[in-house]
Amino acid sequence: MKAALDYFFNAYSAKFSLEHAWRELRHDQKWSSTYLPKDVGKKKRKQVLEVDTEDEVGGPEGRPVGVKAAKASTKRKKSGKEEELSELQAIMEVKQKLSKLKLFDRLLAKKDPLNETETSLKLKFMSEML
Repeated sequence: MKAALDYFFNAYSAKFSLEHAWRELRHDQKWSSTYLPKDVGKKKRKQVLEVDTEDEVGGPEGRPVGVKAAKASTKRKKSGKEEELSELQAIMEVKQKLSKLKLFDRLLAKKDPLNETETSLKLKFMSEML
């Protein structure tokens, strides 16, 4: 104990003033685990296996994108070409829906009996709408 007090005084150039608290808490369960040998407890980090980087074609991999950075990148405004592409895709989807609706209307308006393909197409359109 005297050696520990001398070491503290040399390291911090002040007398250890909490000896009474140390004596009270030294056998407490919370503090007893800190004095176990290092290889007895669980390790917090897993050991990383070393991989030969000489065989790889590309350069070293960078860090993965974090959660906050990924969210921020989705919130940023898209560049001009990406915005035009998304607009074109939306227009194409609307055109496809309209063409399906027109075909469905034609099938419903048809007075002659429907053949098998027309009937299956009509049922398919009905299931898509619901």
